[in-house]
Amino acid sequence: MRIEETSFFKEAIRFIGYGSSFGWHERNAGNISLRLSENEVASVKDLFDSSRDWVLLPYQVSEMSGEFVFTTVSGSYFIDMHNASETKFCICEISADGMSYKVVWGDLKPTSELCGHLMSLAELKKRNGGRAVYHCHPANIIALSYLLPLSDKAVSEAIWASETECAFVLPKGIGVVGFNVPGSTKLAKETAEKVAVFDIVLWAFHGVFSTGNSIAEAFGLAHAVEKASEIRLKIMSSGYKETNTITPEQQKEIAEYYGFDLNSF
Repeated sequence: MRIEETSFFKEAIRFIGYGSSFGWHERNAGNISLRLSENEVASVKDLFDSSRDWVLLPYQVSEMSGEFVFTTVSGSYFIDMHNASETKFCICEISADGMSYKVVWGDLKPTSELCGHLMSLAELKKRNGGRAVYHCHPANIIALSYLLPLSDKAVSEAIWASETECAFVLPKGIGVVGFNVPGSTKLAKETAEKVAVFDIVLWAFHGVFSTGNSIAEAFGLAHAVEKASEIRLKIMSSGYKETNTITPEQQKEIAEYYGFDLNSF
């Protein structure tokens, strides 16, 4: 089987296309990673080139030992990801000690945020077995980072109060990371700390880092948050004081009805 024929490759292409059509991936913005399952690896392992060199990671990620990660290539333009797959994607093998990676398929330059992806994938693996991370630049949630206090509580409560299903979709809320240099190890570490608790993280003035059991699930969380952010911005920019809102009591009512706990911060 060619890698382009796998379900995980087709899913990546499909949701990258959706994100691009929404304007979330200007120029070379955004990246994704998927920790491959044993069955996914087995289906394509005969295509791997294990003779390539190991590359040292800036941090040890022992929880990812021996894993294979499908990811985008540094500098890729998402609007054109359906073309030339081996120059836009790659699969990395993580060493037994979690200190290095080797590209076994595709371009030799994985996303510049690979270490950050691996650190967050490690936290997901420990927390709930999640396998996917998706980073994009949605305009409305970025705009809110200029207007709301940069705290998990403030951003989460603003999103929960913007649309009734947000409490259901994001009961833990949204983690928030303040300004960081894009691609920096500081950003990677702070994001992984948030992913240990939250399913989606707002990078102030930059974008969102969303997680899930699949690329589709990670994309869906980003989509829900961006829609709620658009509603919140329209309310804030209307010039009118809110007459109605979804109260904390009503949010708890939603949680009780569906049998989950809403984060109380």
